[in-house]
Amino acid sequence: MKRIAAVLPLGAALLLASVPAGAQEKRALTALDLYHLDVASGVAVSPDGRRVAYVVTRADSAENRYKRDLWIAQADGSGARRLTWTESANLGDPAWAPDGRSLVFSSAREGGRPQLWVLPLAEGGEAWPLTDLKTGAANAAWSPGGDRIAFTSSLTPEELADSAAKRDSARVDAAAIRDIGRDRAAALAAIRAKLEQSARGDVRRVTRRNHLGETALAEERYAQLYVVEARPGAKPVRLTSNAYPTGAPSWSPDGRSLVYAATLPAEGRHPDYESDSDLFVIPAAGGTPRRIAEPRFTAGSPRWSADGRWIAYQRQPYDTLYRTAVNTELVVVRPDGTGMRSVTGPMDRGVGDFVAAGDGWLYFTVQSEGAVPLYRTRLDRVAPQRVVSGPRGVTSFDVSGGTVAWSQMHPQRPSDVYAARADGTRERRLTALNDSLLAGVYVGDYEELWYPSFDGRRIQGWFIRPMGHREGSRPPLAVEIHGGPHAMWGPGEASMWLEYQTLAGAGYTVFLSNPRGSGGYGAEWLQSIHRSWGTPPARDVLVGADSVLARGLADPQRQAVTGGSYAGYLTAWIIAKEAPERFDAAVAQRGVYDLGIWWGASNTYQLMQYEFAARPWEDPQIVREQSPITYVENVRTPLLMLHGEQDYRTTIAGADAMYRALKELEKPVEMVRYPREGHELTRSGEPAHRVDHMLRILEWFERHVR
Repeated sequence: MKRIAAVLPLGAALLLASVPAGAQEKRALTALDLYHLDVASGVAVSPDGRRVAYVVTRADSAENRYKRDLWIAQADGSGARRLTWTESANLGDPAWAPDGRSLVFSSAREGGRPQLWVLPLAEGGEAWPLTDLKTGAANAAWSPGGDRIAFTSSLTPEELADSAAKRDSARVDAAAIRDIGRDRAAALAAIRAKLEQSARGDVRRVTRRNHLGETALAEERYAQLYVVEARPGAKPVRLTSNAYPTGAPSWSPDGRSLVYAATLPAEGRHPDYESDSDLFVIPAAGGTPRRIAEPRFTAGSPRWSADGRWIAYQRQPYDTLYRTAVNTELVVVRPDGTGMRSVTGPMDRGVGDFVAAGDGWLYFTVQSEGAVPLYRTRLDRVAPQRVVSGPRGVTSFDVSGGTVAWSQMHPQRPSDVYAARADGTRERRLTALNDSLLAGVYVGDYEELWYPSFDGRRIQGWFIRPMGHREGSRPPLAVEIHGGPHAMWGPGEASMWLEYQTLAGAGYTVFLSNPRGSGGYGAEWLQSIHRSWGTPPARDVLVGADSVLARGLADPQRQAVTGGSYAGYLTAWIIAKEAPERFDAAVAQRGVYDLGIWWGASNTYQLMQYEFAARPWEDPQIVREQSPITYVENVRTPLLMLHGEQDYRTTIAGADAMYRALKELEKPVEMVRYPREGHELTRSGEPAHRVDHMLRILEWFERHVR
């Protein structure tokens, strides 16, 4: 408990300083409530529609890690119970056997890489391991007959070569000798052995274009398809040997074939230089895959319809100027490659997850105006119908046996599992994951506002009134900005809920919005910030903050601004270029500050090429004009910079450059670096770091705004 004790005094002091007298009926939510929140995910409905399996995640303060376990609820709402007590950090992806008697899920119960486990429900008993591969196992899919399970496991090119050598070692050795000669081969082997011995395994040779992962150098691994009989002791059979990215499999209804997506490089090219994925169908017993090409699009996540007549999948255009600012479409095609058509193209919204249900309906989620609703459509061209609507977000879902079930985000209930009939009627809540916490804390409503921006375009935003708010009071304003740049915030977005409520509980009016470039408003809105990341969206945010002030909801003399990733960029842009005198405090989280450094030192360098239509040497002017560091001399606002030391997505090198420039100019700036953390610090970083992160934002605001 030492970690939690270290932050309690700061959290308590901030609360006592900011909660108005007389507002003590319910206490304020704080960053420490991260340890009290249960989050549901991985919803899976039994074949008869009567039971719902799901995963519950909680942050553990004593061990500073996450614990996940399987739960099961009756779909009629009559009760829920826990299925596993492993408290594994990476348990997930439950899937029902076709007969409903067992579940398969992934977990690293015994250390190492996650494996597949089967949990018998009809007979009872402990889960047993289905796989034991040193390369791990994921993406389990039951065959229609329930006798086999397809899955993926990722192998390096060396592991693929080793397996080929083991199958025919004499031929491989002979080929090596013919290529380089016996004496030279022996000499090269001795040199390599000497290098490995002297380096002691800590020297890394880099030859790839995409050599950076999220928190370390990226190991070159490619998923392979396997099939294993669903019985203890069965040996998996590998179907592919692809030295290029391969996606998760889906069974044909007759159990004879599997469909998957793969990025097959052109001859002589490394997979790092390819991004065009197509669909492939391979016999489940092994054999040569058949390619279903998708011209001018990249395809992914294919799933077979229950009648076998269609394959549904997601696609994005790859030959467009707006490569990263396009909607993901849901598409169907016949298994022979004919009849291809877009299901969601006319909706002009990006698709999230989808399920091809056994009754002929296709269910899918989209981002739309701050919410993530669930739709369904029939493959015979019935127009999409809303199944789950309202100001909330479906975070995972499944459909089977006439029942649809989902986990959801709602501002008043940040995570629970629900079920309904397949058409969405007779909705009921199956869980009460956070009721005990929510009964005793203040939770602010998200109040919607639409406002005209500087050029007349309508922008959607929300504000949250602070705890103890009284009419006529003027609390400080905290402006929150989303990243992406094509993300979407609103009542359906889950990851920021605790930060918003912590600020509201500390006495701030919180404002959030979806400026131009956000998802959920159509392709033209996504593309409206092409080559212009800074001024237009920044002005959308500032005009929205002015709208909140004009309603008398906050004090114009006490304003703070913060955001992460692209919003770290936009926070820096605002205080350096758009409004250097406006804010009393700013916190830039995990931001991009110099486009040139970002391109050269991050794993998302291609995003710059797509968003700005150039690499740094091709248009140095756009790099300079669109980098916040260019305007660093204008900064007047006290700035706190928060960054993970192993963040290879936006790269801490850019944060170091911005920090050094501000220090060189003797500007008011501090920087906090989080060891072991990548870009997902605020969503899946170490719990103690996430708590510290939220508290530092609040402390910085209190120091400079109050």
